[in-house]
Amino acid sequence: MNKKEIYDIFSTPIFQYHIEDHKEINSELTKHIYDLKKKDPSGNDHSNAGGWHSNNFDIINEGPPKKFIYKFKDFLKSIVTDEYGWKYEQDKARIVAMWAIVNYKNSFNIAHNHPNCFLSAAYYVKAPKDCGNIQFYEPIDAKAIRYPKVEKYTKYSATVVNFEPKEGNLLIFPSYLYHSVQANKSNEDRIVISFNVDIYR
Repeated sequence: MNKKEIYDIFSTPIFQYHIEDHKEINSELTKHIYDLKKKDPSGNDHSNAGGWHSNNFDIINEGPPKKFIYKFKDFLKSIVTDEYGWKYEQDKARIVAMWAIVNYKNSFNIAHNHPNCFLSAAYYVKAPKDCGNIQFYEPIDAKAIRYPKVEKYTKYSATVVNFEPKEGNLLIFPSYLYHSVQANKSNEDRIVISFNVDIYR
């Protein structure tokens, strides 16, 4: 009998966590985000097509963002050490930016990545039904540009992968991975917090 082995090399992981006790922190984050929006209604223009993009949070002082960080800091350490095998030093693995995006009805985010850092994340504070999936794109350009007709999508043939947002879910992924957000088709706001992690040598 012929023996077959498959080596999955150069994998691109997306880590999904669910914060069980998310309702209280999400309520605090929602109020914090709308307070920021009231003070700075114009916000920033980055990947958002419509909607509102905040400036970076103040994560040094006490408040909902700092409280939120304590919810996932152990997840980050596990990804860095157990999954990637990178050297972890607490003072060198840093969140270098954290911000919020509020997508109104019909607003969306164009495809983009997050350069000059190693890991990025999306955390769902408010995610009504049909508010827009996050889409991740094949990072190997040549594979995505030209490929045969697909009869059955597998992990080797897919060029786009969708994740439906769910309140309390946290996605952490390589910062080089291009991603976009579909249009919010609900009548409620979609609220996400994103952040970047850099690791200094």
